[in-house]
Amino acid sequence: MTVCDLKRGDRAVVLKVELEPPARERLRALNIFTGAKISLLKTFAFKKTFLVEAKSAKVALGREIAEGIRVWRT
Repeated sequence: MTVCDLKRGDRAVVLKVELEPPARERLRALNIFTGAKISLLKTFAFKKTFLVEAKSAKVALGREIAEGIRVWRT
């Protein structure tokens, strides 16, 4: 399951970030890394953009990035 499969209000734990190193490091700086807890706040434009919260940071992710983040719904 990826971030794209979550529904509004779902909480999840990041299992793996399957992206290239520059994107992976940028997400790490935004509190999205293996083991992090995230929540899906909202989706925009027919699920092309995902607003997630990781700790206290709110991050907008494009679909391509969201598909590279494997999660486990809690």
